[in-house]
Amino acid sequence: MKHYILITLLLATGLLAAVSPATPPTTTITTQPNSDKELAWVDEQIQAILPTRIGVPDGFINALRDPMKMKKPVPVIKSGSLLPPPKLGSTVSAPKIIEEPLRLLAMMNKSVLINGKWYKVGDHVRAYTLQEIKPNSVLLNGPKDQKLILFLTKQNNNIKIITQ
Repeated sequence: MKHYILITLLLATGLLAAVSPATPPTTTITTQPNSDKELAWVDEQIQAILPTRIGVPDGFINALRDPMKMKKPVPVIKSGSLLPPPKLGSTVSAPKIIEEPLRLLAMMNKSVLINGKWYKVGDHVRAYTLQEIKPNSVLLNGPKDQKLILFLTKQNNNIKIITQ
């Protein structure tokens, strides 16, 4: 802003000199730097932040729980894992092992994710062989030419469809 005022005054005096060249300019414009005022303001700001600040004591911070500690994972019994043998002399029959049904979870390029494990064409999935990958399904060939088709399921619990 000061520069615009200064330029305006210089132009005005230049125009006056051009209009009346016989009269020399009697006023001189001098600008005084405001650096002393600006430095005084900076010194005030520095003095305002110099006193030590009171914060949370170290003992309080050390007593807080660590937010990054992970809970111990719960052991997961995978399908097909062996159970401990029954005790001798007991008449307990062997427990039935129920396998989780095969689910096609994702497809990417030439690989598919079935029950949390990635497979390609020709890989064995339990008693089946991955025979073909289609755009939204896979074809598994089992024993005795048993064919099984798994479709890609999309599940999103955040989306709710309400029909009335």
